[in-house]
Amino acid sequence: MTDEAVQKSLNGRFTYAGEEGDHWRVLAANGPVSGDCEDYALTLVWLLEGQSMLRFWWALVSFKYVFWHCLSPRGVGHLVVWCRGSGWTDNIQRKMLTKLPDEYRLRFPHLFPLVALKFLLRPLLSRL
Repeated sequence: MTDEAVQKSLNGRFTYAGEEGDHWRVLAANGPVSGDCEDYALTLVWLLEGQSMLRFWWALVSFKYVFWHCLSPRGVGHLVVWCRGSGWTDNIQRKMLTKLPDEYRLRFPHLFPLVALKFLLRPLLSRL
C-alpha cells in the first residue's frame, strides 16, 4: 500500500477527540478510532512503518519522521509530523503538504528521547 493510501485509510477511520492531559498512544490498526493530534501522528507513522514498533522507533531515531509542536491555525498547541521526502501532515490537513500553511507556527521538535519518555510515562500518567 502506498503512503498516500495508508493515510487515506487512517483518515477514513479517524475521528478527532480531544483528551485531558498528554497521553500519547498508537491507535488500533483496524476499525474506527478516535484520538487527538498526537494519536493521529503516532498512528500514521506506525502504519507507514508497516505496524512494526521496531521500524517505528528506528524511523524516529534516523529522523525519517520528526514530530513538531506548533500552534495550530486556531492558536492552540498542536502536533504535526514531518516526513522525509514527503512533507508535512497532521490531523487537520490529513494529506501530505510540501510546506505547512503560514497559519501554523512551529515551536520545537519532539525528538526520539522525548517521544520515548512520553510513551514510558503514559501508563503512569493514566493512573493519576
